[in-house]
This record gives sequence, C-alpha cells and structure tokens, in this order.
Amino acid sequence: MELKLHDIHVDAIESALVKARQYRSLIEPEIAESICLDILKVDKNNQQALVIYILALTDQLRHTEKQSKIKVIQKTINRLSSEYERHYYSGILHERHARFLISQPMSHSFAYDYFMEAMSHYQQAQKLSPAHNDDAILRRNSCIRTVQKEQLKPRNDSDDMLIDMES
Repeated sequence: MELKLHDIHVDAIESALVKARQYRSLIEPEIAESICLDILKVDKNNQQALVIYILALTDQLRHTEKQSKIKVIQKTINRLSSEYERHYYSGILHERHARFLISQPMSHSFAYDYFMEAMSHYQQAQKLSPAHNDDAILRRNSCIRTVQKEQLKPRNDSDDMLIDMES
C-alpha cells in the first residue's frame, strides 16, 4: 500500500472543521491537527482551520516532546487576519506554555514570565475584542488566579532568561 496523502474536496471543508472540533473535544488533538493540515492544504488561509490548528497544537504542549512546536504555533498565529485573534491566541500559547512549566520540577520558576506575557497579550486582545466578547478577560483572570495560587514571583534574571529561552 502506498503511503500518499490525499487532498480533501473543498466542499468537504465545513464537515472537516466540525470533525476537527469534535476530536479536540475528545482530547485527541493529534487527529484534529491532522484534519486541519488537510484543510489548510486545499485552503491555506482558512481562518477557522488556523484557529483549530493552533488550539490543537497548544493542547499538545503538556507533553515535553511537543515543546518544539512553539515556533510552528507562533508562525501560524501570525497568519491570522484579525489583530484581536493574533493577540488572543498568542496569549493562549504563552499561558499553556506557562502551565506546562508549572508541571515541570525544574521549570516552575520560569512560568511567571510566560504568564505575564500571556496576560499582556490578553490585555491587548481585550482592547480589540468584539462587543460582548470577554474571552480575553476570562483568560487573563485565570492567569492571575494561577499566579496567586502557585505564588509565582519574578526572578531577578527573568528578562534575560525569557529572551534566551526563546532563542
């Protein structure tokens, strides 16, 4: 059997988006990621597929071996046409990275910086958010509560380390 990917039909994109959302809900982000890649192959700027793809990739950040996907996620976020969404999903990326770091014994102290970066993006998103959309506020409040609960504090070298970690 030949291992060759097949393109989906353009008229199947809507049902594929529904399936991608379902697989994320079933906590199967790898399958949602694959479906989004199929959609983006035939419609490279499909904004819904880009969002689900970003979320599916960030869902996987809780696994150490998936941390290498951060640059792919950032590049995908930059493809979003809405400035609000670019800030909002950048916030999600940094927040989920921070939550991963909290779970790692030697990385707990770095989480504060990523929560601060996430909250900065959420604050920018809040300024740009559509009417009656408080998603950025909800996410920012969640970050604040986690920072307080975990008693996270800035490190003396936090600015230098964040730059080094992203390089």
